[in-house]
Amino acid sequence: MRHKAAAIAVSAISAGYILFAQYHSASRKYKQPDSNIRIVDGYNSRYMAQRQIEDCSQEYSCTAPPESVENGVELYDYLVQDVCTDDKDNVISGNPSNCSVRRNIRVGENSPYIMTDFEKWNGGSISTYEGSNSIPVQGMDGYTKILITKSLQGNFQSNYTFNWDQNRDAYDLIDLNHSPYASYVRTSDPGCQDQIWSSTGSAANMAQRAGGWILFPTSNPPSTWPQSSSVNVKTYHIQVTPNRPDCGNGNSAGVTYWNRPSAYHFEAGKSLTAIRSFHFANKALYQTNNALEKYYFSKEYGFTRWESWVPQNRCFSERGSGSAICHPESTNYPLKGRCSVLNANSSPYPGLDVFGNQYWVMIDCRDHSNYVRLDSPQVMLDNVIAQNDGYRDIFR
Repeated sequence: MRHKAAAIAVSAISAGYILFAQYHSASRKYKQPDSNIRIVDGYNSRYMAQRQIEDCSQEYSCTAPPESVENGVELYDYLVQDVCTDDKDNVISGNPSNCSVRRNIRVGENSPYIMTDFEKWNGGSISTYEGSNSIPVQGMDGYTKILITKSLQGNFQSNYTFNWDQNRDAYDLIDLNHSPYASYVRTSDPGCQDQIWSSTGSAANMAQRAGGWILFPTSNPPSTWPQSSSVNVKTYHIQVTPNRPDCGNGNSAGVTYWNRPSAYHFEAGKSLTAIRSFHFANKALYQTNNALEKYYFSKEYGFTRWESWVPQNRCFSERGSGSAICHPESTNYPLKGRCSVLNANSSPYPGLDVFGNQYWVMIDCRDHSNYVRLDSPQVMLDNVIAQNDGYRDIFR
């Protein structure tokens, strides 16, 4: 969920703990497909289940997501990236936002692209810092999970090679089956490294972890959701990697809001249909000691954008009232170069909004809507991600 070059520690509202908002590599309504665009492999649960079983390695037993998650396969379609295919269903190079035939990438398939952020500088130059892929993986519990891999190699070109480094990169693991919600159950970032999110305070099994960091409900397709819904949530943070500065166990009583699919205009100039999730560390939105993370997921790319917000008065107290990051209305606001297009807020400034009758400011953001074709398609997974530190959550 979070991914920072330096992890942001989000102070929780209860004494004695800190809820860590790691640095996420982030982080959607596009027009309905033209009649000549055929979206395949996903709108028939039984067909998809069979295809997924066929794709799984014979080294382990493989099951497809249950129908409670597959409801029209709509939510799953937002969480997993698409790939372009030929008339024989083979994956081919192409941007899912404009290819004529596309489907969800399958377990174990090579990705022919990576999605990146980009920073626009005065003078017209562009830099890329962070890339991501949203892929299905086989969980040790027999269920498909969603893995968002985040590379901070930077300067992404077509010759990019996946090489995940725990000291540099990040990931998030999403569970869809052990609670009524899609939820983050594990994450890693360069600051705190390996961490677990839990609804019970225990990391013993997936049932006790699921539902701690909630994103959306799984019971109904996103197109049937109300415009906005919410649920209060108790989130436990379990620090797995030892001896990380300012990283420890904690919990918070927060709230998650989510929005039904809508059109958003992303930084790369694409208008995409996306679902959105807001996770507040404290359900009392008027409290100054609070923090928010926003996530956007699109049908084409899965995880597409991440934002980190704090109350403006908190920003003033921690960084100084004159700090540029606390003033999204300013011409020297630091995020103008990478997160200035998408504005779904109640103010004319993309980095300024109002929650709980107080101003909030966006202090970090990564918009992964920039498509980079790869010379060598590859599986964005190694033998370490979500398989180390005494907790093996996925098969490789």
